[in-house]
Amino acid sequence: METIWSIIGKKLGGDITQEEEKALNEWIEASTTNKQVYFRIKELWNHKQDQTNNSQAIAAYDKLINRIRFAEVIQTQSRVQRITSQVNQFVKYAAIIFFILSFGFLSYYYFTEERSKDEVCMISVPKGNKSEIVLPDGSKIWLNNSSKLIYPKKFNKSERRVELVGEAYFEIKKNVKVPFIVKTTDISIKVLGTKFNVSAYPNDKFVETTLISGKVAVNSNENPEVENELDPGESLTFDKVSNRVTISRVDTKFYTYWMKGEFVFKDEKFETLAKRIERIYNVEIVFEDPSLKEKTYTGDFKVDDNIYSILEIFKRSTSEPIEYITERNKITIRKK
Repeated sequence: METIWSIIGKKLGGDITQEEEKALNEWIEASTTNKQVYFRIKELWNHKQDQTNNSQAIAAYDKLINRIRFAEVIQTQSRVQRITSQVNQFVKYAAIIFFILSFGFLSYYYFTEERSKDEVCMISVPKGNKSEIVLPDGSKIWLNNSSKLIYPKKFNKSERRVELVGEAYFEIKKNVKVPFIVKTTDISIKVLGTKFNVSAYPNDKFVETTLISGKVAVNSNENPEVENELDPGESLTFDKVSNRVTISRVDTKFYTYWMKGEFVFKDEKFETLAKRIERIYNVEIVFEDPSLKEKTYTGDFKVDDNIYSILEIFKRSTSEPIEYITERNKITIRKK
């Protein structure tokens, strides 16, 4: 049975049968790698055809012919006859096959590099945890609880792209030639080198990007042509429902404390606070009265504080009496 390389040689030489063409097509469609290998070889072959004086290929071609002729002389007559019937076909595709093999190392490194670009890492952080990640370019990312980061094992030469679900704080190594891009479900953030925080939890109504230092450009995935540039100390809020963008000045320290295990908030709605508490302590919080969601609070606590101590603080800080009822991992908050 003919090898696939012999069939590829025939294809490039323009002398392939229908049966061989079918076998080649089946091999190409069998995997993405096969498809990449074939089209890369074809690309290299077409490039070679443009070079009219390839002395290395010609010399190798002659060497192959001489080896075959030498084999004809030293073998027995029956062996010679058997070889002779195959020599013309082999010689016909010798240069093509040599060309494929001569690019063996190039193809190996090319496809190894392409595969490494395609290979990705995924870091998931469960509720109540956080993680620090160092990317291939030396950039650092702190991933908050209930968050996920996807990034390639090796960045390409045009961009450094990662995907975020949840919240993360970024310290990006500056590289003017290769921008860093954070992709979320709803927005994309483009940076060259900076420190910023992104909160993009799937169940939250808003996606928030806060710039600590440097400069970033943010655009929604639905309107990628509209960019919003942020200066340090500015926070961009994207409303998933209305697709509206709001930019405001903020105290950036509130967006970096969580990396130290502290939870700081200012004039924040109880509903938003409840979602953060759910992620940190792996609980479900239910409001029996929807009006309680709109109450705002300012304060701080440490992540390793007891959740019931925190709930007691909210209970005592509310002008209108409230109470909470616990049932396993479910906490119901209601008016007293």
